[in-house]
Amino acid sequence: MEHPCYKCGAAVEDGTAFCSQCNAPQIRVGGGESEAETIAPSQLVNRIAPAGVIQWSQALPATAFAGVIAGLLMFIPLGAFGLGMAAGGILAVLFYRRRNPGMGVTPGMGARLGAASGALGFGVFAVFTAIEVLVFHSGGELRAALLQAIEQSAARSSEPQAQQLLEYLKTPPGLALMMGLGLFLMLIVFLVVSSLAGAVAAALLRRRDRL
Repeated sequence: MEHPCYKCGAAVEDGTAFCSQCNAPQIRVGGGESEAETIAPSQLVNRIAPAGVIQWSQALPATAFAGVIAGLLMFIPLGAFGLGMAAGGILAVLFYRRRNPGMGVTPGMGARLGAASGALGFGVFAVFTAIEVLVFHSGGELRAALLQAIEQSAARSSEPQAQQLLEYLKTPPGLALMMGLGLFLMLIVFLVVSSLAGAVAAALLRRRDRL
């Protein structure tokens, strides 16, 4: 038996979960003695989803909360060693799973959730770092640390080109360039560590569910 898709009108075999033309959900529920009716897509968000597909309407709040926690953890002693980034990826998977208890999370989904939390966590970290520099005037200490690192590098190198580069890095534009590169590298590390942590967390959850 066939029935028309409620969205595009194409013929769909009874018992088929999704329309082959528009991929609209075709799940039906009984209505007592009345004829079965099709559930609207907005009612299916937490009931069914294709395997491996993230429901971002549910994932964004989870990854945002995890990202905020990850960014704040970066300001504690152990958090700066990658634990805050890893925590963001793990929490993103756990929070998403909590919002969707019946949905399996694959390692690939966990990696994407972790990457999203890593990007948001880096944003939180960058904002609070800027506040710390502007409000608490810690920029001078950061500049002194960068200059010390440059001078140490200059002392170990005798190449004229290297000396010219190091001298440029001592200038305000050079220091700004170093800080920009540092933030970019921090973003990459955030994404990589959070993605790996999210994938591992998802794999462990799947393994636990199979036991």
